[in-house]
Amino acid sequence: MNNHYEPYVRNKRDLKVPYISCQDYTNLEQAAKLIPALKQINQSDRHLADAANAHTYILRSNNDDDIHKSIKYGIWTSSKENNEKLNAKYLEAQQEGIPVYLFFSVVRSGQFVGVAKLTSGYKEESFQYWWEIKKWKGHFNVQWLYVKDVPNKHFEHLRNSDNVEVTRSRDGVCLSWETGKEMMKIFEEFSDKKSILNDFTVIDEREQALRQYKYQMQQQRNQQQYYPYYPYQYYDYQQQYQQYPQQYQQQQYQNYYWQQPQK
Repeated sequence: MNNHYEPYVRNKRDLKVPYISCQDYTNLEQAAKLIPALKQINQSDRHLADAANAHTYILRSNNDDDIHKSIKYGIWTSSKENNEKLNAKYLEAQQEGIPVYLFFSVVRSGQFVGVAKLTSGYKEESFQYWWEIKKWKGHFNVQWLYVKDVPNKHFEHLRNSDNVEVTRSRDGVCLSWETGKEMMKIFEEFSDKKSILNDFTVIDEREQALRQYKYQMQQQRNQQQYYPYYPYQYYDYQQQYQQYPQQYQQQQYQNYYWQQPQK
């Protein structure tokens, strides 16, 4: 397990999730020893499609990176509208004693990438390392059940509650259990071992870089508290840092700008 940086936690409404990784994600048995959320993935004896009833939704991510974090840390969030919908359905499902399953697809990928079970209602704490910074609020806990790249052609005969092909569904669309059951059965029987797990070590590097960047930005914010006369905006430095990350070392910036007279 690698914990290179302190988690970037800005306030009590931020979700504290330490960075974790492993060298080989394709060996799930070994990877699960470091990342507990991987323990339940791709088990062959579940037969979830045999359930009498369940609530099912299609969720669409804009990128692989957020799917990667969801699988590793067992969390997810969506738009405000979708979060309200999922929270209400989770509470309803708890009363009924049935599960809520989520079928995930990445926009323009031409495939579904996995199935997760919703395991909590909506929580206020926000995860700070989604790819689109500051866009997503709050989180749910999820348990990933299947992580497989299943091409859209295997689902083209199925339709959602809007009578649209599931492969063309909008984010947050509900499915009948009859349709969800068919999709679950396809995931259970699909044997190709290709999945997003094959790319996890590369995506880990991007997550690590994002965490390092936000850690450095938070350090700069903290240092500003000790210089109340500081005449420049933090975002001036942020823009320069992003454009010239190798040329603007932090100490050089401090030595130059903090010596400027107060305006």
